Amino acid sequence: MILYLHGFLSSGASHKAQWYKNAFANLGIEVLTPTYPLGSPEATIAYLKMIIERELLSKPVPPTWQIFGSSMGGFYGEYLAKLYGVPLVMINPALDPVPISEQNIGAYDHPVTGEHIVIDKAYIESLKQYITPSAITTPSLLLLDKGDEVIPYGVAYDKYQEVSSSKVLAFEGGDHAFQHLEASWEDVRRFIEECNESLRHDVQ
Repeated sequence: MILYLHGFLSSGASHKAQWYKNAFANLGIEVLTPTYPLGSPEATIAYLKMIIERELLSKPVPPTWQIFGSSMGGFYGEYLAKLYGVPLVMINPALDPVPISEQNIGAYDHPVTGEHIVIDKAYIESLKQYITPSAITTPSLLLLDKGDEVIPYGVAYDKYQEVSSSKVLAFEGGDHAFQHLEASWEDVRRFIEECNESLRHDVQ
């Protein structure tokens, strides 16, 4: 099972979320795509922990699972992957969201949920508690478009390029939306299948 975490002002109905949901459905793998609150980092983490506990860990036989995170979803995904010790796929992740948030201070209304979100100094200070200083050690796959106009790709690239448990794919061009879903699919599919096989072997 995969838990897909969308980015800021996005939702579980986003193009990438649904693309992965459909692609993995053909392999018999379920993808959860919750739309989670963004009003505060604490609210985001609390909601996602609730989803994880309810949909994954509370099962009589907990499934093997991984986290996918795009943009800010990659930031929260990194924190949660380390917390729960699960594999992670990051797509143009905002692994250091403080500079980006400082450039976008203001009030926002979520286009799907209508939630009112205020990015201010308190919000940014709250973000800092969820920063993962060093790369996680569980298996990870990092997908980057070098043409990302929102987040400099080098931040995540430099953090993970020399990590033995991580694979980094950096594509020329593209943008923050990530234009290489098809091009990266075989690597993503292989990564998830290898993770599931490894976890099944560990259980045995």
